[in-house]
Amino acid sequence: MTTPNGAILFNNSTGSDTTASGLGGANVYGAGASTTGSSAVVTGIDTTGVSSGDLLWVQSSSGRQFSIIATVDSSTQVTCDDVFANTESGRSWAIGGKRATLDNADSRRLFGADGAAGFIIETETDQSLTSTISLTTVNSYDNYGVIRGSDSGSTKPVLSFSMNGIGIDIAYRKFYWKIKNLSLENTSSTKTSATGIRTNSYATIIEGVDINNSTNNWKHGIHIFNVEQGTAQIKFCKIAHTVSDGILQNTSGDMLHISNTVVGNCGGHGANLGNQYTKTFRIENCIFHDNGGDGLYTWSRDGNNYTYSVSNCIFYNNGGDGLSYRRHTFVYFQRNIFVNNGGYGIGNSYAYDSDSETSIVDRNAFYNNASGQAEDSPLMTNAITLTADPFVDSANGNFQIDSNSGGGATLRANNFALNTDTSVYPFRQYVSDDFDSGAGGGSTFHPLA
Repeated sequence: MTTPNGAILFNNSTGSDTTASGLGGANVYGAGASTTGSSAVVTGIDTTGVSSGDLLWVQSSSGRQFSIIATVDSSTQVTCDDVFANTESGRSWAIGGKRATLDNADSRRLFGADGAAGFIIETETDQSLTSTISLTTVNSYDNYGVIRGSDSGSTKPVLSFSMNGIGIDIAYRKFYWKIKNLSLENTSSTKTSATGIRTNSYATIIEGVDINNSTNNWKHGIHIFNVEQGTAQIKFCKIAHTVSDGILQNTSGDMLHISNTVVGNCGGHGANLGNQYTKTFRIENCIFHDNGGDGLYTWSRDGNNYTYSVSNCIFYNNGGDGLSYRRHTFVYFQRNIFVNNGGYGIGNSYAYDSDSETSIVDRNAFYNNASGQAEDSPLMTNAITLTADPFVDSANGNFQIDSNSGGGATLRANNFALNTDTSVYPFRQYVSDDFDSGAGGGSTFHPLA
């Protein structure tokens, strides 16, 4: 395959679905393209300013419409990477420019039938969609397919879906997709089947995606479904106001990694990772707050999960437990903060068995959890008992650590020796000031940045 010259661009204000392909150094178009069935050659076009790696669009009557240009053969002819299906002439065609709408029937071919490994599809503007974006191209581990919003503006482009269904769906075994820098909304009055993103394949990365509109909400934000192996990553996302669970997983796989993500105000669990066989969970630098059920819930169907690691997370004011786990072989819960949860800070209704489980539950902080700090965790060490809420303004989403006695001051002072001359402050990341003096300087806790 010829390497594309860049991203395939969409702009619903300045783009066109009739005079642009979305990728090319020059924008040329016309109505005289000729194709030959079983051939990658297209004639009857203008190649002025066109280069190998640009994208050609031909509005064929059926079959393929898009292909990357492999060679520019003459002023009127190119050879593409892919074979066109029909012998036709006098067809509309375009190279370069920006396409207008993701919802256009021709544009949608880029997500699957006419897609190629490593295609980057980027929208610069908001887009309205009437049906699911189905991602069906198979990519490779070193050449991910990408659908993303432009990062040039102050806000993320919004994909607004009007139906009761899945917004973006990665089809079964369509590997190596990244979804990035988008905001997803659902305007349907019925939410029974509304899921922002569902992946039915492994090696999925969801990065910088907001699914958090309080009115145009979803039943689930992200659903990791039927992934037989491989990994899924969710990072730097904001998921809120879902009717049910914010993140739902009911599958098997090698690893699920959730990091730097805020999940709040969901009707069910913040994240429900139950009833599956995933070998390794790694959840770090996240906030689970004000969810109707548990902040984070997981259950291993057969008890054969290898590792379950939760570190540097905040669990605040969830209706159930802050963190609830069932039947995991190895658990590592370290440097988390549990405040005002309706159940335990850490819940585990299955009796702990020291012969079959290895547990490191160390240096977690607790305040005002209705049922207590932990339901069943005899190996819990260095627990920090707070006597005050440690957050600056949790009611308004500010989970930075205050400096009040019994709350933030206790966390600020907590440290341990890494060696004879180095002290480690495990809750430093939650503090935006210079930490030791309690005022000025520093950086903001990144999930809320």
